[in-house]
Amino acid sequence: MATELSYLDKRKADKLLTKLRNQSHRCAILLMMDCGLRVSECVSLRLSNFDFRNKSVTVKSLKKRDTEKFRKVPISERLYNELAIYLKDFNTKNPEAYLFPRPNNLENHISRKAMNQLCYRIKKRDPDFRNLHPHALRHTCATSLLSSGAELHEIKEILGHQKYDTTLIYAHIPQQILKSRIDKATEIKLTLWQRLKCYIFPPPRPILINIQGESTKFILGRNSELLRVNELINKNCNTIFMGPIGVGKTHLLNHIQTDKKIIRFDDFSDLKKTLIAALMYLYKNDKEHVFKLLYGDFDLSKLDHHFQKDSVINLCNELIKATTKHEYLLIIDNCDRITPKGIKTLELLKDHFVIVTSARQISVEKSSFLWNFEVIKLETLTRQNALELTHKLAYDIDIEDMELFRNHIWEQSSGNPRVIYELIERYRKEVVITSEVIKSVRHFGSMREFDMSLTVLIMLGGLAILRYMSHEVGNDSLKFIGGCAMILLIFSRYLFSFTKRKFI
Repeated sequence: MATELSYLDKRKADKLLTKLRNQSHRCAILLMMDCGLRVSECVSLRLSNFDFRNKSVTVKSLKKRDTEKFRKVPISERLYNELAIYLKDFNTKNPEAYLFPRPNNLENHISRKAMNQLCYRIKKRDPDFRNLHPHALRHTCATSLLSSGAELHEIKEILGHQKYDTTLIYAHIPQQILKSRIDKATEIKLTLWQRLKCYIFPPPRPILINIQGESTKFILGRNSELLRVNELINKNCNTIFMGPIGVGKTHLLNHIQTDKKIIRFDDFSDLKKTLIAALMYLYKNDKEHVFKLLYGDFDLSKLDHHFQKDSVINLCNELIKATTKHEYLLIIDNCDRITPKGIKTLELLKDHFVIVTSARQISVEKSSFLWNFEVIKLETLTRQNALELTHKLAYDIDIEDMELFRNHIWEQSSGNPRVIYELIERYRKEVVITSEVIKSVRHFGSMREFDMSLTVLIMLGGLAILRYMSHEVGNDSLKFIGGCAMILLIFSRYLFSFTKRKFI
């Protein structure tokens, strides 16, 4: 079975370094990322391991089978510069001193756990590094070396492997590098006459296949919201995403990263069925011991029928009894049409589970369950993020005028992610996307409604004042106009209800 390992591409590696302010952290990360050191090798380095004149570090393998094995690894220029800054204020120049001593015990080095915690804090703050761990930095070293043309035996020497098979597991060639090499290997060399002919008579543009090969699993323009909800979950706070249709509430719910166990309520309209399904899942998988304590030798297959006779409140209490407080994250897809029974259910569960849900809007009389919820409001995307999303979704479509295409989608969508996605899916159905085709496609879901109610009310109020001004200026016609405006003001509430759009 193939082993799938994570690594950082150049953009993420550079971004990681810009995020690190602590100089010792920068040096430790670079030792693993540029020199390919294992985390145990990195934290146990002494000053005597370094040959700063020749810019290299001698590493002793700490694996049990390699007790006395050493390897010499070159130091990159950026690592050398970072070490120079770090060692400038170092407390000692004793060659046997540890490079990364413990703050309260200089005779010992920091632990592997400290490096794991550093990586955990970084990925907790930024979803870009959700797979970051010390070994991923070692993988990054192997991958970047292979991408830059290093031979396999050179990478094997740097990483300290005994077998080439192990090196191959760590080394991933990025797809763009593989593509360029395949293109070079299959390239047809043109003669001078053929190049001249192509210059005078340019060949037609290649036809692009308009089939999307990957789903929209990426998060764009929502990093701050995702970080916020992950932070609230870690604090055991309940959260609700609020926003209009299409802004990506469900998409964010699907991208929540947490160490908590998750129970998901997909159908909150049929509460009894959903609660029974959750209990059956727990008793069959994670809470078998709880089932045996509560029900003894009772047949688990008959428990579903037994639960059908229970009330929703009893099922909620059963769910609470089967789990410990804040053990599970409860994700509820949508609370738009929550019923009184649903409100009662959430009021019972919200103090025992960590709940994350979403809604377009919740009426005031139904908001009692939200009293201890943090609200994260989602707006439509900014123009920059909307154009970036358009590019990511339509990168493989052959379009005559890309500038017109992007601007048209922005005008139609107003930054609504769902509208952008649906518009691009609509364009994929066209064989050729000319400028005329771009302009002909419309989307009605995100058309803005301009509410002129306040403006009209102010105008009517101004006209109503004329009724009282008529006595001052002695003009009875002003009194008539002001009286008409007053009548319209009285009935304006009913008049405005007829002006709202009811059909597309």
